[in-house]
Amino acid sequence: MTLSPTNADSGRGELFRTYLYSRAGAYTAVFGSAAVFAFGASRHDLLIMLAGPLVVLAVVLGVSAVVADHAAAERFYRHYSRSLGLVYWPRASLLPLTPLLGAGDRRWCEHWMTGILPGEPRLTGGLGQFVWEEIEEGRDPNAIQLGRSRTRRRMTICVADLEPSMATFKGLFLRPHRGLIPGAPDWRRSGTRSIELESMAFSRRYEVLVANDQDENLARQLLSPSLVVWLAEHPLAPSFEVRAGMLVVFVSRPLTDEGSLTYLMDATRRIASRVAAETAEARPVPA
Repeated sequence: MTLSPTNADSGRGELFRTYLYSRAGAYTAVFGSAAVFAFGASRHDLLIMLAGPLVVLAVVLGVSAVVADHAAAERFYRHYSRSLGLVYWPRASLLPLTPLLGAGDRRWCEHWMTGILPGEPRLTGGLGQFVWEEIEEGRDPNAIQLGRSRTRRRMTICVADLEPSMATFKGLFLRPHRGLIPGAPDWRRSGTRSIELESMAFSRRYEVLVANDQDENLARQLLSPSLVVWLAEHPLAPSFEVRAGMLVVFVSRPLTDEGSLTYLMDATRRIASRVAAETAEARPVPA
């Protein structure tokens, strides 16, 4: 077994073989195949006798693959969380303090790691996968009953508690440009407006929205030229939201290796430093 997994796929093949050749897997394959064969023989159905055992074996293979995939992922995230001194939760929930954290009809976090994020500045927060679903109910013209369709989105997020920024940043949302992700949903809430920056490379990658009660000058000061260039060239293309004293940095896909996850935490610290600096500068100076 892999002692130090470096990604969510580490050791998956070995786990798959372990589950497949386990007592439960072997018993299910042998006795299940025998039972199906006997049932086909009792019905004098050659098709069931021949195809039934193959179906049982296919089910055992599929279940073993799914279980091995989940076990390998959980083992990696547990190990990575422990290496950072964070607490691991297979499933968790967050308060919907920003539009993204309140997106969809159902939402939750998976492989959630929480505590004091390593590095400087010291931030209290968490890291993991954020999943949200949109549930649409409607009547299919060709169906008798109402149907429900679900659209599920999975992202990787890193959150940081920046309570002192609550009064300064009432809503700043940097999101992937919708043209980069065809069909990407818009979780924008009402009461926002867009602002433009001069960088073409930045504008091709991102769109910037601010709450109607947000000071636009403060938002532009936060997005300094150096930060804009850094964001435009960052390999992860991280986006972020600042609202209600919460910073959420995210990428629109699951990150499943320790290098990318560490890179996302580094990006969170960089953006948090800018938010903290602008918050301190905007704070009234005592007479």
